Amino acid sequence: MGVEQFSQLVAGDGGTLATSTSGTVETDNYTAGAGFDAADGEVTLNPAETIQELGITGCGADAVATLSTVGGDDVVVPLRGANVVWDTLEVDSVSITDSSNDRLTGWWAGE
Repeated sequence: MGVEQFSQLVAGDGGTLATSTSGTVETDNYTAGAGFDAADGEVTLNPAETIQELGITGCGADAVATLSTVGGDDVVVPLRGANVVWDTLEVDSVSITDSSNDRLTGWWAGE
């Protein structure tokens, strides 16, 4: 007997589903995170954890984010006033600056 799910029949008898995998399994259950709100146009995030999601909810037209990856690369992203959410990141630190000193707001999560 099956159960209707997402308009498709899922076969089974209600028992435990057994699965296996190897390698790294990504989840969205992060153990750490915080918000930020900087009125002076400068934010530096350098937590002990790896940043895996980053949301920027407010910035000015001159804002630029520099993401330092766990592999050692720096990625520079002009934000141009956009609100963004990045997920599936592997970032050690983030620096966001705004030469006009506009307020910067957002959040991060990781593990």
